[in-house]
Amino acid sequence: MASVVLSEAEKLYIVHGVQEDLRVDGRGCEDYRCAEVETDVVSNTSGSARVKLGHTDILVGVKAEMGTPKLEKPDEGYLEFFVDWLVY
Repeated sequence: MASVVLSEAEKLYIVHGVQEDLRVDGRGCEDYRCAEVETDVVSNTSGSARVKLGHTDILVGVKAEMGTPKLEKPDEGYLEFFVDWLVY
């Protein structure tokens, strides 16, 4: 995992925010955003979901295909999958 280097001022800003129960967007430390989850929202996928979290809207679609084995390798098929997402 990449490490993040914070200046002393940034560390102090975070610590004071926790002590004062305040986030940058005005919510308290234990306040949460309303979340909505919908599934099967895209018809031509094997699976899809839409997640709304605050002002963030995420759409994800997954397609999976199984391939038949080649003649020279009858015991080896394949599974191919594709993932697309859009955040707006």
